[in-house]
Amino acid sequence: MDNNIYRNETNPIIGIPYKNINWEDIPGQPFGLASQFNLFVFGDANNIIDVEGAIAVGGSFYSTRSLSIGFEREQGQVPIESSPDLVRYLVGDIVSMRGPLVVIGHAVSGGTFRAASGSTYYIGSNDSTKQPEELTYLYQANGGSPYWGPSARGNYYIISSYDVPRIIPASRISANVSVFFQNAKNSIETFKNCIEQLNQNGTVTSNSYEWILTGNNPKQNIFTIDTRPNGLINKGIRFDIPKGSVAIVRLKTGPYAHLQYGLYGEEGLANHILYVFEDATNIHMEKSSDIWGSILAPQAMFHGHPTGGRVSGNAALNGFAVNENSGFEFHLYPFVGGIICMEDSPLQVEPEVLPTPIEAPMPEIPKQVTKPLPIIPTCPKVIPCPAAPPCPTCPEVIPCPAAPPCPTCPEVIPCPAAPPCPTCPVCPEQKPCPVCPKAAEPIICPTCPICPEQKQCPVCPTCPVCPEQKPCPVCPTCPVCPEQKPCPACPECPSQTIYIEKEMEFVTVPIPVRIEPKEQICPVCEESLITPGIIVGCISGCDCCRNHDWDIILYMMVDGKRRSIYCTTISHSGCFYFDVDYYESYILEICPTKRNCFLPTCRPKITLKNVGVANLTIE
Repeated sequence: MDNNIYRNETNPIIGIPYKNINWEDIPGQPFGLASQFNLFVFGDANNIIDVEGAIAVGGSFYSTRSLSIGFEREQGQVPIESSPDLVRYLVGDIVSMRGPLVVIGHAVSGGTFRAASGSTYYIGSNDSTKQPEELTYLYQANGGSPYWGPSARGNYYIISSYDVPRIIPASRISANVSVFFQNAKNSIETFKNCIEQLNQNGTVTSNSYEWILTGNNPKQNIFTIDTRPNGLINKGIRFDIPKGSVAIVRLKTGPYAHLQYGLYGEEGLANHILYVFEDATNIHMEKSSDIWGSILAPQAMFHGHPTGGRVSGNAALNGFAVNENSGFEFHLYPFVGGIICMEDSPLQVEPEVLPTPIEAPMPEIPKQVTKPLPIIPTCPKVIPCPAAPPCPTCPEVIPCPAAPPCPTCPEVIPCPAAPPCPTCPVCPEQKPCPVCPKAAEPIICPTCPICPEQKQCPVCPTCPVCPEQKPCPVCPTCPVCPEQKPCPACPECPSQTIYIEKEMEFVTVPIPVRIEPKEQICPVCEESLITPGIIVGCISGCDCCRNHDWDIILYMMVDGKRRSIYCTTISHSGCFYFDVDYYESYILEICPTKRNCFLPTCRPKITLKNVGVANLTIE
C-alpha cells in the first residue's frame, strides 16, 4: 500500500497502514516516515498519559497509568478521524500498563501485551461486509470470550478488551518491526548529520531572559546556540523570520542538556521550528516547560519534568522517561519539512525494503482457545553510558524497572438478561349481578266502606224517630257505631260486615355473592448490582493529605472524537452523578482546578460506586 495516498498539506496521514509497516524516506523531511508520528522513540518509553497524534516505540512501553492516543484537541490544528487501517500505537517489544489503553486507530506490538480491562480501539468503517470478520481475526486473543467481537457504531467499530488484553501481534500481519525501527534510525541520523554540516545564515542575540533569533532567508534560516560546557538552556527562544520559512536551531550543549526555562518558541511558528540537539545524550527538563516546535535528537534520552510538560511538534528520541505522577503530553503540530540538505549530499542511506507479504487466506477463527500463551516478562535494555570525553562522574545507569505484576483480571459477571416477571393471572371478568325481580306490589288494605245507611225503623205512632246515623270515618278500622237507643218495639239493627286486612307475603329472592380470587404473589426479581446508564463516584481527598478542588469532566466518544457532556467541580471531597446512555463510550477526566497549587504527590482518591456503561476510561 502506498503511504502517499493519505498525505496532503491540509490533512496529513497520522500513523501507518498495518498492511505495510516499512520505512520510507520523504524528500526534505528530516523525520521521514516518522513525521506521521507525534512521538517516535527508538528505545524505551514510560508513563506518558496523552499523545494527540500517533506514537511509535522501538523498545518497550511501561506505565502505571492509562494512555490515550489520537484524540484531537478542541483547538487542534490537524483533524484526526478514525481510520480502517492506520496503526497509531506501534511498539516493538513489551507493553505493560496498569491502566487502560484507548486509541483512535489500531494498536500493534511485537512483544507481550498487558493493559487494564477497558482498553478500547476505535476503528473506522470501510463499508466492507468482511470488515467485522477481519477485525475479529486481527484482535483474537488466547483465553478470550467466545462471544467477543467488534461492536459496530455507525461509521466506526469498537474493539474492547473486557475479557482479556487485546492487540494486533506484529507476527500476525508479517511486520518486521525491528527492521522498521533500524531503517528509521539510520535515515534520521543521516539527515541529522547533514543538517549539522549546513552553514549558519541567521544571527543570535540575547538579553537576560531570552535568545532572539533573526533570519531573512525566505526558505530556511539556520541558527546555533552554544551552551557548552554546562549545557544550561535557561532562557526563552524567540524568532524573527520571514513568514512561511523554516527555522533550524542547532543546540550544542555537551552530553547533558538542562532545560531550565518555561517557554521555547511560539505557537504560531510551531510547525516551522526544528530543534536539533547535536551532541546531547541526555536532555533533562528541569522546569515544567512548553516546547513549541519539533525535536530531532535520535541519540538522546529525554527526561520529562516530574510534574509534567508539553512538546507541540514531532519528536524523534532515543528514549523517554518521566515520573509516574507526571502529566506529560505531546500535541500534534507536524513539522512542515522542505529542508534543503540531502539533494547534493552523498550521505543518503537506502533503507532495507521488506517484501510486501502475500496475504494468505484468513484462517478460520477458533471458537474458543483454552490454553493461554505463556507470558515471559523481559527486562528492558539498559541504556549504557555514551562514549564521550572523560567526565568527572558518569551518570548513573537507570536500573531496569521491575515489571509490574500481571493484574488479575476480575471475573466478569455478565449482565444476565433480567427474566420477565411472571404475569399475574387476570382476574375473571365479574358477571353482572342478576336483575333482582321486582318486589310484589304490597297489598293495600282496602278502604273500609262506609257503613251502609241504616234502615229507618218503621214509623209507629208511639216510637220516637231514630236519629240520623253519622257515616263511619275512612280509617283502617271501622269505628264502632254508637250505641243506639233502643227503639221501642223496633227490630235490631243488622250486624256490620267486618273487613280483615290480608297479611303481606314475603318472597325469598337469592342474591349472588362475588367470591374474590385468591391473590397470587409475583416472585421478586433479583436486584441488579449495577444500574445501567448511571455513573456515580466519590472523591474522598488527596494523596498529599491536603484539601484541593477537583474538576470532573465526562466526555462521550462521537465519531472517534471527545465531546464534553458533563462538567462539575468538587471541593475537597464529594460525589458526582451522571445520567448517560449505557451503550456509548465515555472518558472521565479528573483534574485539579487551576486556582490551586499542587505537589507532585497530589492525586485524587476516587471510588466508583456505579459504572453503568459499556466502556469507561478514567484519566
